[in-house]
Amino acid sequence: MSIRTELPPGCSSLRMEDGTRYKARKPGGFVNVTESHADAINRLSGNGDAGLVTAKGRHFLGTKAGRWCAPCRFLAQGWSTECPRCGGPTEPEDAGA
Repeated sequence: MSIRTELPPGCSSLRMEDGTRYKARKPGGFVNVTESHADAINRLSGNGDAGLVTAKGRHFLGTKAGRWCAPCRFLAQGWSTECPRCGGPTEPEDAGA
């Protein structure tokens, strides 16, 4: 299993102590590292502690069902009873089903 690791802006690769090098597609992108390298980044290096490079994977906050704003045709988060774009009311995503 690999762990997605976000790189700092301008950084295009990550070289581990054992010589393994991970290259990103673009500077400031991400690389997928092994679990053992992710552990080394998070626990053993100062970069992980400082938050410069972290290998904890992505975390998402959201809901499965959203709320629609008909005038904007915008799907908001499930807790948004008011459209963040126009301020109008939203209705549950599955209301039309």
